[in-house]
Amino acid sequence: MNLNSRSKYVWAYFMIAPTLIGTLVFWGWPVVQSILLGFQHSSNFGTVNHWVGFDNYVKLVHDQEFWQNLRNTLLYVAMFVPVTLVLSTLFAVLLNTKVKGVSLYRVIFFLPQVTMPAAAAMVWVVLFAKDFGLINHLLGTHVAWLSNGNYAMIVLVIVGVWGAIGMNMLLVLAGLQGIPKSLYEAADIDGAKRFNKFRFITIPMLTPTLFFTSIILLIGATQIFDSIYLIIGKTNVALPSVRSLVYAYYQNSFIYNDRNYGASIINVLLMINLALTGIQFAFQKKWVYYD
Repeated sequence: MNLNSRSKYVWAYFMIAPTLIGTLVFWGWPVVQSILLGFQHSSNFGTVNHWVGFDNYVKLVHDQEFWQNLRNTLLYVAMFVPVTLVLSTLFAVLLNTKVKGVSLYRVIFFLPQVTMPAAAAMVWVVLFAKDFGLINHLLGTHVAWLSNGNYAMIVLVIVGVWGAIGMNMLLVLAGLQGIPKSLYEAADIDGAKRFNKFRFITIPMLTPTLFFTSIILLIGATQIFDSIYLIIGKTNVALPSVRSLVYAYYQNSFIYNDRNYGASIINVLLMINLALTGIQFAFQKKWVYYD
């Protein structure tokens, strides 16, 4: 390696150093601490840690509340990810066409991404209110959407999809714009209909983007917390029906002051995310086309 090439590498590492250091300090080190805390027990107000091995995880296995929280998290993922992926793809396809005011529509769909979560949550609380909510008024019902365990999860999924469509739609839109126009021109020459072009050209060529988007959606869905905290609330009778693993981590670590048990919960979630992502990568060869 000559001096000029070495100088380029030095400058490259110098430019990424702030981001790299920030990632290691504010993400990497907390992960290591969380893993260690899961195998320890804290005393003296958390100043002294004793190694207890797998005691926290044994407690976790016998905790029925943990299993309920795990079911809630997986149920949310199963409902949220497919709906968001399908709607993001459909809206991206529609906004990829030449229609009047398409830029305005793109901005409207992206607005939830720049809306303050607390402000948006307050609006949703009002919309789903039992006595004066707009949803009940439009449907002609009197349903306690937020305090009924049978409906609270549906509300969270609706709010989550509303907030996630904008960003994921842009990702899919970027993938759509990367598809060669020549493929559609060749299909037009062969007399292919619009649905066939969508099925045999758009979807196959879009699978790498859909694969990436599905991973991002899955990891984000398993970490649901803010909408539970802001919309459902900690005193709501429906909380056990929607409480996620991240919310259980928050409760144990910051309310019950049992950060070791909280760390064990979040460590299990980390393993679940790694397993689900690994499964996605294992099956990508069956449906993702890179040619």
